[in-house]
Amino acid sequence: MNEVVVSNIEKRVTDILFDFFRSVKLTIFLLILLAILSIIGTVIKQNAPIEEYIRRYGVGLYHVLDFFNIFDMYHSWWFSAILLLLVVNLIACSLHRLPGVWRQIFRDSSPKGLQDSMLKTLPYVERIELSGSGRVDEDEIRSNLKRRFTFPKRIEGEALVTFYSEKGRFSRLGVYITHLSVVIILIGGLIGSLFGFRGFVNILEGETVDQIILRAKDGNIVKPIPFSIRCDEFNITYYDLDRPEKHVKEYTSVLTILENGKEILKKTIEVNHPLHYKGLVFYQSSYGSIHEITLGVQRKTGNEKTVLKALEGETLPIPNSNAKIRILRYAPQVHNFGEGVQVALLKPDQSPQAVWLLKERPQFDQKRDDDFILTLEGTTIKEYTGLQVTKDPGVWIVWIGCSLMVLGFIASFFFSHQRTWVRIPVKAGGEIVLAGTTNKNKVEFEKKFGELVEEIRKKSSEF
Repeated sequence: MNEVVVSNIEKRVTDILFDFFRSVKLTIFLLILLAILSIIGTVIKQNAPIEEYIRRYGVGLYHVLDFFNIFDMYHSWWFSAILLLLVVNLIACSLHRLPGVWRQIFRDSSPKGLQDSMLKTLPYVERIELSGSGRVDEDEIRSNLKRRFTFPKRIEGEALVTFYSEKGRFSRLGVYITHLSVVIILIGGLIGSLFGFRGFVNILEGETVDQIILRAKDGNIVKPIPFSIRCDEFNITYYDLDRPEKHVKEYTSVLTILENGKEILKKTIEVNHPLHYKGLVFYQSSYGSIHEITLGVQRKTGNEKTVLKALEGETLPIPNSNAKIRILRYAPQVHNFGEGVQVALLKPDQSPQAVWLLKERPQFDQKRDDDFILTLEGTTIKEYTGLQVTKDPGVWIVWIGCSLMVLGFIASFFFSHQRTWVRIPVKAGGEIVLAGTTNKNKVEFEKKFGELVEEIRKKSSEF
C-alpha cells in the first residue's frame, strides 16, 4: 500500500513539473524577462573598467550591481539558467503536442472512403444530385483534383468510390521546426557565451602582434593567439578634401597572418568586412594615433648619452640600472614651458615617482638629484588600427537554427494541410458528395474548393 501511495505521489509531482515546464504562460514570462534583461544589458555598458562604473554609479550601487553580475550579465550563471529554462520549456511544449500531430500526419486517412459520420464534422460539404441515368467520369474527377490539389487516392467501396486528395500534410510540423530552431539558436548562444570571447588589439602600422586584450571587471587580460598578425598598411579616406573640416569616409587595414614566419593570408579589412582565420574574427572597429617618445639617459659621471624609444604606456628598463621608466603621457604644452612628457620612475623597494621632462629645458631633470639625467629628445606620431577580435564557436549552430527557423516559418505561413474528398456512386444516379477541410488559409481553400464543385457540377449536368 505504501508503495502505491509513493508511486502516486511521484506521478503527481512529475505531472505538476511537466505542466509547469510546458506552460505557455512560462514561455511568455521568460520571453518578456529576456527582453527586459536585454534592454538593461544595452543601457548598462558591459565589461567596462571598474573606475568607469564607480564614477557613474557610485561605490554603493556598483557593489550591488556587481553582486548580481550586471556588468557581465550575458556570461552570468543566472542568464544562462534563464536560457536553459526557455530551452526546457520549448522542448516540453513540443513533446506534449507533437505525438498527436505525428500520428495525424502518418495515419492512413479515410481507408474506407468518405463516411456519412464524417460529413457532420467537416466544414466544407457539397452535394450534387445526378439524374437517374447520370454517370461520372472518374478521369475528370481525378484530373480536377490533381490540378487544384494533389493527385488523389482512389478508395473503392461496394456501391461508392471515393477520391481522396491530401496536400501539405507536413506543414503541421512547421511550428515544431520553429521550436527546434529556437532551441538550437539558444544552445548555440550558450556555447558561444561559455566558450567564446571578445577582445581587442591596437596594431601600429608595420607592427606584428601575437596576443590580444580581453576586458574583465578586474582589468584587462592579455590572451595569446596561435598565430601572428601584422598591419602592413592603414588608410583613412575623407569626404570633401578641399574643405578645412575633414570627415572620415572609411578606414581600412591591410592585415597579414603569419605562422612560423611565413605569410599565410593577406586581406584588406574595413567596417563590416572582417578577416576570418582559425575561428577568430578580426573586425575594423577604430583607429587612432599615439606618440613615440625618444628619451636621452646620461650619467652624471659621464658624457655618453643613451637614446631610448618607447610608446605612450610602455615600460622599459634603464640601461646599467635596476630602475625602469614608464611613459605616462605626452603634452604639447606644459605650463607655457613647451612640449613635454610625463614619465614614472620605477625603482625596487620605492614608490613610483612621476616627473615631467621638458624638451626646451633639457637640464630640468637635474633637480631630481639622481645618478642619471633624463631628457626629452623628440616625439613621433604613429597611427594604429583598432581591431575587435571575437571567437564564437556557437555561431554555426546559431546559423543552422536560423535556417531551420526560416523553413519553419515557410511551412507554417505559406503552406496548409488541405484534405478533399469526392465520393461518387458506382452505378448510374445517386449523388456526388464533395467535402474538404484545411487547418489555415481558408480563403484560398474555399476558392479552390468552390471551383472544384462548379467544375464537377458542370460536367455532371452534361450527362
